[in-house]
Amino acid sequence: MASPYFAGQSKMVTVKKGDTAIMQCEVKGDKPINVVWLRNGKHELNPSTNYRVSIKQDATPEGISAEVQISNVDSSDSGAYFCQASNLYGRDQQLVQLQVQEPPQPPSSLEAATVSSRVVNLKWQPRGGDAAEVSKYVVEYREIDRQWQYIEIADPPAYSTIIEGLKPATNYVFRIVAEGPAGRSSPSQELFIKTDPQRPAGPPLNLGARPVSSTEILVSWMPPSYELRHGEIQGYNIGYRSMHATGSSYNFTSVSGDGEDGTGELLLANLAKYTRYTIVAQAFNQVGPGPLSEPVTAQTMEDVPSRPPEDIRCMAQSSTSIQVSWQPPQAHHTNGLLQGYKVFYECATEDAIATGEMETRKTTSLTVHLSNLRKFSNYSIQVLAYTRMGDGAISPPAFCHTDEDAPEPPADIKIAISSPSSLYVSWLPPRDPNGIITKYNLYMRAVNGREELNNDKRNLQAHQHHFEAKQLQSHTEYQFWVSASTRVGEGKSSRVVSQQTSNRVPAKIVSFGGLTVRPWKSSASLNCMAVGQPRREWFKGDTLLRPGTQHNVQLLDSGEIIVTMLQTGDTGNYTCQVDNGIGTDRLTHHLLVQVPAGPPVLYVTSATSSSILLHWKVGSTGNAPITAFSLHYRRVHGNLEEMQLSRHAASHDLKGLYCGSTYQVYLVAHNKIGSSPASTTLNVKTQGQPPGVPPDSVLIAPNSSSVVLRLNGWPDNGCPIMYFVLQYRSVSGGLDDEWHLVSNALKPQRRFTLAGLLPSTMYRLKMEAHNVAGSTNAEYTFWTLTKDGDPPPPELVQRGHRSQIFYNNIQLLIPIIITITATIICIAFTVVCYKYRQRGRQRKDTMESQQTTDAQRDRYYATIHKVALQAGDKIPETSEDISPYATFQLSEASTLAQPHHSGPANTLLHSFMYHERAMTEGCASPPPAAVLRLHNQSPYYNINSSKGRRRHSRKTEPESEESDSDPDQLTSSRTESSNQLDAKMKHSKDLDAVAGGPPGDHGYNPNHYMRSIPGLIYHGTQSSTSSDLSPMSEQKSLPRRGRSRYHHLHLHTTNTTPRHKSSKAQSPLASPRSSCQNDNVPIQLPRMPSQFRPIHSSRTIGSTNSRLSPNC
Repeated sequence: MASPYFAGQSKMVTVKKGDTAIMQCEVKGDKPINVVWLRNGKHELNPSTNYRVSIKQDATPEGISAEVQISNVDSSDSGAYFCQASNLYGRDQQLVQLQVQEPPQPPSSLEAATVSSRVVNLKWQPRGGDAAEVSKYVVEYREIDRQWQYIEIADPPAYSTIIEGLKPATNYVFRIVAEGPAGRSSPSQELFIKTDPQRPAGPPLNLGARPVSSTEILVSWMPPSYELRHGEIQGYNIGYRSMHATGSSYNFTSVSGDGEDGTGELLLANLAKYTRYTIVAQAFNQVGPGPLSEPVTAQTMEDVPSRPPEDIRCMAQSSTSIQVSWQPPQAHHTNGLLQGYKVFYECATEDAIATGEMETRKTTSLTVHLSNLRKFSNYSIQVLAYTRMGDGAISPPAFCHTDEDAPEPPADIKIAISSPSSLYVSWLPPRDPNGIITKYNLYMRAVNGREELNNDKRNLQAHQHHFEAKQLQSHTEYQFWVSASTRVGEGKSSRVVSQQTSNRVPAKIVSFGGLTVRPWKSSASLNCMAVGQPRREWFKGDTLLRPGTQHNVQLLDSGEIIVTMLQTGDTGNYTCQVDNGIGTDRLTHHLLVQVPAGPPVLYVTSATSSSILLHWKVGSTGNAPITAFSLHYRRVHGNLEEMQLSRHAASHDLKGLYCGSTYQVYLVAHNKIGSSPASTTLNVKTQGQPPGVPPDSVLIAPNSSSVVLRLNGWPDNGCPIMYFVLQYRSVSGGLDDEWHLVSNALKPQRRFTLAGLLPSTMYRLKMEAHNVAGSTNAEYTFWTLTKDGDPPPPELVQRGHRSQIFYNNIQLLIPIIITITATIICIAFTVVCYKYRQRGRQRKDTMESQQTTDAQRDRYYATIHKVALQAGDKIPETSEDISPYATFQLSEASTLAQPHHSGPANTLLHSFMYHERAMTEGCASPPPAAVLRLHNQSPYYNINSSKGRRRHSRKTEPESEESDSDPDQLTSSRTESSNQLDAKMKHSKDLDAVAGGPPGDHGYNPNHYMRSIPGLIYHGTQSSTSSDLSPMSEQKSLPRRGRSRYHHLHLHTTNTTPRHKSSKAQSPLASPRSSCQNDNVPIQLPRMPSQFRPIHSSRTIGSTNSRLSPNC
């Protein structure tokens, strides 16, 4: 017999957190053995109460093997467990110590000690006392949206490490995991790090260039590869140089923007025409520029030659031909492949200019032979080169003269009898002298029929155009002809003229007429040489010219007429008529005065963004050929420019103008006399307008710390944008919200990045776009994204908009203030007008009330006698039951009782009457002290009498209601004369005087002892009442229609003692106008309060117009 026992007293079981803990014990002893597992020696482990616990027992030859399993253990399961065994002979227990091992806590304070472009130095701190349990650390890192990478840090464990091989300007996520015997900890808090940037390692991609004009090349490119950018690309440097300029450096132009949305572009302008360029590109970021790209080449397009041919020479080959030679323009001015040359030539003589046209010859050589020219004439020659794009610049004119030749025959010849033995011969010079006339050759011969008697030749000077042959045979026929000679020789002779001598000498003109051309403001001499001593007459047209009739016409005795200071009006036909009785003759001169040309008619055919096509029509030439045109133009508010145009031109394309600008253009024509007046000045606008305004969705692309401006989306409206002015400021309401100028000359580019902004912040952007047509201002508001690249929260956006809409918009604030001020003024004005109208209406109502009273003067009213008040009469319950003139008794205890009356005999009879106005005539004595004390004790003592005055001023509305009288009362009626109403009106005026105020003002006046006591009119001790008929009962009864809704209630206090005889004599009815002492004082009262209950059976229907108390 043996009790249970264990081989050992205790054992240790170690398990990792989350695993299943297995604890076993071997019990030896006599069976049956009962085994129980206890935690901490107290709590039994039971699978029925803990689902993680499972127990099993197995019999062994020496006893029992017991086992308990706890699944998914954690630190709370650590502790002492006892395996307790018992049998019939005793008990024993074994301690099993369970230790649950947990993974280490994640490291804390993870931070970057240093960060460079490719290396990050990390450091951290272990969590709590777990440092000894950590066997190593694992560093996990990755790029955003990439796979994790791992670095293990083994013995001895360190708290820092260096991560190498990173990419520049790349966002990384780092975290640390601690690893111990029980496993790995959860990762530490993630650390986001962006490595520093480096210069770009790659050039821009897909660099290309293509010409768009003769002076422009469009360059395009793509951003470098993403992994080679090493930062945020801020722009590009585009370099170009001419291929002919070997050894020269590139000319670089910077372009801002990263080109993320596609191809970057730059238009290279002002390049040489038809020139090949080498172009390179490089990207740059905030660190610096990257490598250059491989160069590309592009050539600008062809254009017309910008310079004319050089060294133009000409030489006369004969009298009708000229040889012209030249040299081509310099190569850098040809602007393309020369296709040939054009030679323009024309005769420069005046008559040729008036009739001839400029002739053109084309050639591909550098010389040309011009033939079929006019003899001995000056020629203007110009040469230009042309390409397939058109004609180039034309050279200045070169002048060459053809050689001399024999002249043409004289233009005309005349012969006339000058005496019986003389003949007079005259002639005109040749129309084409073909040189300088050196002499004239005059041939003469005498003939008799067909027989030639003799001949003669005379050489005359070049200026001589007439000859008189004398001593001739009478009645003999003579023949004459003339030829001219030059340095080359004698020219052709004129026609032969013949004349027979005679004794009769008829009048005949030997001068020549025809066209005479003279310039403006000069003089013209018109000859009329005649033989036969005739009488001469000059006509201008059909008008006979007499001496002194025209101030600029002189008639000489020689027959010559001189016209001085020639004007346009002097142009015309001048006719000379001669007559000597034997014969008559006529000669006509056509005088043509040359004046400056008239203004041409200028008009516009079309306009582009940089040119204006002009056409014109020549007006009056001024009787002289047009030699040239001057085109004057200027931009509005600019300088005037002048351009000389050929006399043959009828149109001109004015190029090189500013886009979208207004130009003033006029044309002037020139002839040899002078310049014409200017044509009508035309205001012509080239196509194009100031820049437009793009929507913010097209222009702005915000990021977390920058905003990208897509400047290529800004509409130029036909005129290229020259530059931008860019400013920005934050809209946070702080004091530092000032405008920051980014650039006042930002070049047009595809994209521009504005960096250095704060995340989740509202900014205001102010931009100005400038082109030659003008400028446009635009303002935009945008929000930067959050740090994570997300749009800002809607509530933040709304709050930001609300904070700036009202206070920042002065254009909205000022109209609101003006509107509020105007509204207050209008309301105040309306109130003042309303009060003014109310006062006017009150005055009008008062006048109407008085007119109504006058209309009632002749009305008759019945009166009734007052009867004694019977005890026990019922007091009406409502104020409507109270008659306007009801009377009732008041007991001694009443506050209205007079103190000096006592006993039953002192019962007072009171009467309440509604009146519009209380008046007492002739009563100047003050009330007794009892009345004053009664007034002070009245509950209406504090009522302001001014209210009553205001109420009196209101208009009353008549009511139609008949007064009822009791059938038991004796009634009598009498006629009341109209003078009673007059007395009543006088009472009202007297009462106003007693009150010490103006008429109608019945306020309390202490100087006259007037008291306003509601509901009470005092009657003196001399007053008495009875049920008998008396004059007091003869009161006029007014209907209620005329009663105002603000009535005065009069209380008549009556003494019940027997009436003295003297009282009748002192009755005011006996002597209505007599004064009385100690009379009743009328007290104006408001509407009767409800606590007064009049007696129905004792009503007095009296006249509301009767304002007298019984004693007055």
